[in-house]
Amino acid sequence: MKKVLLTLIIATVAIAADAQVWIGSSFGFRYFSEAEGAETIANFKFKPEIGTAITENLAVAVVWGFDVVSPDEGNTTCKVSINPYVRYNFMKLGNFKMFIDGGFTYYNNEEMDDWDISLKPGISYTINEHFNIVGHLGDGMVFREGDTKLENGFAFNLANNLTFTLNYVF
Repeated sequence: MKKVLLTLIIATVAIAADAQVWIGSSFGFRYFSEAEGAETIANFKFKPEIGTAITENLAVAVVWGFDVVSPDEGNTTCKVSINPYVRYNFMKLGNFKMFIDGGFTYYNNEEMDDWDISLKPGISYTINEHFNIVGHLGDGMVFREGDTKLENGFAFNLANNLTFTLNYVF
């Protein structure tokens, strides 16, 4: 038993020593009005993440999200989320990688709890040994469940949402 445990510990340390670990963050700001003459709303998002490559084509990561919405009139709300995901790189061309992220997201704010399961396409460009830029187009395919009936459903969306993340690779 001790030999098996020692072998597992040595294998784990060897894999971790060779693992590619990254930290990154995306953020956004939007100031908008839903209709002419309607109140304006300020929205700020901050999403730090940390991940590690398991193999050349497979990685796991987690993103924490903070989303603050502040209308001109009314209460400011803060939505917090956590999103563990698995990334599969299916194509590599030079410094570019195309991938799909499959994950689960849990959202919480003062009014409700939501969750969704998603597949999001993306592309990564390696700038140098320590930096890369990651972009996602849309929300991909999403199944969402919430406390309100208006938010339950399935969507396929490759528009309306372009995000970029700058990652530092150790």
